[in-house]
Amino acid sequence: MAWARPRGLVRWVAAAAVAVVLAAVLALILGNLPQSAATSTTTPPATSASQTTTTATTPTSTTSVAATSSAKCSGDVLGYIAPTLIKITWDAARQAGLSTGAIQSIGSVEGLRRMQQGAVPDIYGSVDVELLPDIEKLKPRQIFVLGGFSLGVVCRKPLNSPDDLAARTLVLADPNKAPIGYRALAAAWMLKKDGVVDVMTLFEKTGVKYVETPRGVNITIPTALTPTEKVQIAANLDASWSVLESGAADCSFTYLPFVIGKLGRLEKIGETNLWTIYKGAREGKEYYAYFFKGPYSFVQDPPYEIYALFMQGDKVAKVLRVGRFAAFVASFSEKGDCIVDALKKMDLAAYGFIR
Repeated sequence: MAWARPRGLVRWVAAAAVAVVLAAVLALILGNLPQSAATSTTTPPATSASQTTTTATTPTSTTSVAATSSAKCSGDVLGYIAPTLIKITWDAARQAGLSTGAIQSIGSVEGLRRMQQGAVPDIYGSVDVELLPDIEKLKPRQIFVLGGFSLGVVCRKPLNSPDDLAARTLVLADPNKAPIGYRALAAAWMLKKDGVVDVMTLFEKTGVKYVETPRGVNITIPTALTPTEKVQIAANLDASWSVLESGAADCSFTYLPFVIGKLGRLEKIGETNLWTIYKGAREGKEYYAYFFKGPYSFVQDPPYEIYALFMQGDKVAKVLRVGRFAAFVASFSEKGDCIVDALKKMDLAAYGFIR
């Protein structure tokens, strides 16, 4: 009986020890539960940290995009550009970081034909909005309209009167290759119809035919025009300028942006109901520019239905309605996009465009 209590005491101590161990284990387990909960409550900050990391890497991403863009806007860019748009296109290319060596001055119609045959450039520029549907068929990356502008005449010597124009030797850009050509033919018809001056008769002698209609005129343009004593034929507006510059012709139909590109600063020296008169100089030679007002300027659509019929042999190959001027550029590559983006930031009015 004396040893019974010690054994019970031992059992009690052992049970207590086990309880203490269990309590310690439970405390350890329960002690970890708050840590797990704390981890759960920090999830939003973790997301915020992730956002912060993303934001922190954004400048690196932007720098990469800028570097890629800079890489795209470098090197040569191939362009088929109407002579009127050469100056502004060169300036835009330089601003974009591109070289201008492969930008060709070419009539809008001729440039379109090359593209239809598969020779597509980085950038195409035209002064003829009538060609826009044909360009759209080629699926350009983007199109940007520069605005309208005025038709005029530039001469080596001043004109005494509008009639004096009919007495001068003229140079005409081939209407089969350059819109300035058939615009000049259309203007000649309106000028004669309104009793201003008759240069239409001079153009008829090159093979062009005018047939009046109840609402206007149809102008039939042969595949090849024949030069005469009074009318020289040039491939495009640039070539017309060369003929004028050489003294082989006295006057040439032209556009305001083209003359600005050639002569730079123009001095206004007069104005009549028919035109505004400017004077400029290039390489020591003086030039006198007469820019039409009203319907002859083609800033707005003329009040007549004027159609140009382009012949291929004995058949009509294409018909265009001659309307107002609107110059545009079309991009066909990333380099072309670089030029369009630069043009959008430029002062177009300084180049003679009306928006």
